[in-house]
Amino acid sequence: MATPLTCEKLLDFDLVESIEKKLPPETQYRFFRVSYEIMNMDSFIRDLPSFPGSTDKIIRNELISVIGATLSIEGTVIDKDEIEEGIKKASQGEPLRRKEREADNSRKVYKFIQEVIAKNKSNFEYSESIIKQIHTYFTEDLDYVSNTPGRYRTNFNVTFGHPRKSSLCQTQSDIEFAMKGLITWLNRKNDSIDLSDNPFVKAIMAHYYLTEIHPFADGNGRTARALEALILLANGVNDYCFWSLANFWSSHKDNYIDKLHKIRETLDPIDFIIWGLEGYRDEIKTTKEKVLKKVKQLMFSDYIQFLFKNKKEQKIKLNHRIIEVIKIIISKERISIKKFLSVPEISAFYYKTSQSTRLRDMQKMIRYNLIKTVKDGNDEFIEPNYSILDRVRYNV
Repeated sequence: MATPLTCEKLLDFDLVESIEKKLPPETQYRFFRVSYEIMNMDSFIRDLPSFPGSTDKIIRNELISVIGATLSIEGTVIDKDEIEEGIKKASQGEPLRRKEREADNSRKVYKFIQEVIAKNKSNFEYSESIIKQIHTYFTEDLDYVSNTPGRYRTNFNVTFGHPRKSSLCQTQSDIEFAMKGLITWLNRKNDSIDLSDNPFVKAIMAHYYLTEIHPFADGNGRTARALEALILLANGVNDYCFWSLANFWSSHKDNYIDKLHKIRETLDPIDFIIWGLEGYRDEIKTTKEKVLKKVKQLMFSDYIQFLFKNKKEQKIKLNHRIIEVIKIIISKERISIKKFLSVPEISAFYYKTSQSTRLRDMQKMIRYNLIKTVKDGNDEFIEPNYSILDRVRYNV
């Protein structure tokens, strides 16, 4: 059995390096396979153009999700609407409830991360001041016991985690020495392709090291997960996903805490790293699907405009009303057939038209494969038929 982690061993910051050459081939294969999958999806997302009104909406929704996730791990249960409300109230200078303050503070953290990377993209270096600023944003205007925003703790009998454990850093000099060592490790430049130099491994291990150092009186978990996000963004991970590991940790909170805890006993972080990478892969896959959906919406809108402009050559009968109705269906994504004509934007197009006109338009949209009907329980819905894009052939 491995000797449990000590403060001296922690300060070497070499838990990965000390075991990576001993990894069995199947573990190495598992690591490089999931890393390859992540890099491919990340590259795909980064290469896509931004879409005004779309990209920002997806990113904001991801931010709201991450805020809720990182707070839930700490025991603060707050839903999407409450987060949105808290951010809105903060922007208007209104008083905030405690969890609304925690949510808006989290927003400030991720905004700060984006800004600090944008300003120093070509020569970014990690520093204690950046980590302290992240902690300041997370905990300012909150009455956490013995906590001073952006200041290392002075109480050295703290316990944390489940089950409870004491910090390995028991003195002020321990914390200061450990944090300097962490920054040196973070800024280490290495051109090798070793597992320990993979940015995702570095992010997850920085997260772990900071939780073990436990430099602040409160907010260490949030700060560690934000440091993780900072490292990924600094290494070029796309703007949609650099913070997404928090979603995975939150969705698997018990396993997350258990696996973090076991590293101290085993000195082996590989299981935690690969498990986290596989979770991140699933998170980025979900984001990729959201982005692809938006691309399909834009391409589908382009396609129906093409049909309308070339309806003679395409030998189809489309009118302006049908084109506008399909655009509404695209924006709604799915509309109940029962409620179709009661949608205000759609009913406006059929004001003073006959029932036969409405039926004829619907039949045309179905005949030309522009919409499809799907059943969900006892209800039937209309959706854009994106699959037609797979069959489109343009004359050259």
